[in-house]
Amino acid sequence: AVVIVATIRALKMHGGLAKTELGAENLEALEKGLPNLLRHVSNIRDVYKLPSVVAVNRFPTDTDAEVALIIEKCKELGVNVVLSNVWAEGGKGGVELEEEVVRLCEMPNDFSFSYDTDNTIAGKIETIVKRIYGGAGITIEAAAKKQIDTLTALGFDKLPICMAKTQYS
Repeated sequence: AVVIVATIRALKMHGGLAKTELGAENLEALEKGLPNLLRHVSNIRDVYKLPSVVAVNRFPTDTDAEVALIIEKCKELGVNVVLSNVWAEGGKGGVELEEEVVRLCEMPNDFSFSYDTDNTIAGKIETIVKRIYGGAGITIEAAAKKQIDTLTALGFDKLPICMAKTQYS
């Protein structure tokens, strides 16, 4: 099972707000940021084939209207969603999420990698960039190519690839 943690602030930022404006209620920006969240849900469901839940991680600046909007929109789109209020309530604020994760872990799944596991390191990275991030492809600079060659020589090309964070210039 996968927990996709979403914050109102991050969704508003994806909706076009500047960092300095994130503390004020803005339902329009919040709704504009939802496609980013939905892409993550789609990747988990359609690519990795795993059950998931969106945990709306509530913070003090989040208004009731904002929380209600994200939960309502997720439910309208068939996205499994629960409110996580651990910031304010500690463990008690995460009980609903914990119960949902346990339920999801008991469900069958058909896990699948996003790439062919027999592919090269560069091939796996390119597939991830295209299939998960929607990129056109990759460019591997000389220093990175050398690292890939070293990793391949050591047999690391047989291990799964994790791209938790990407950077671009």
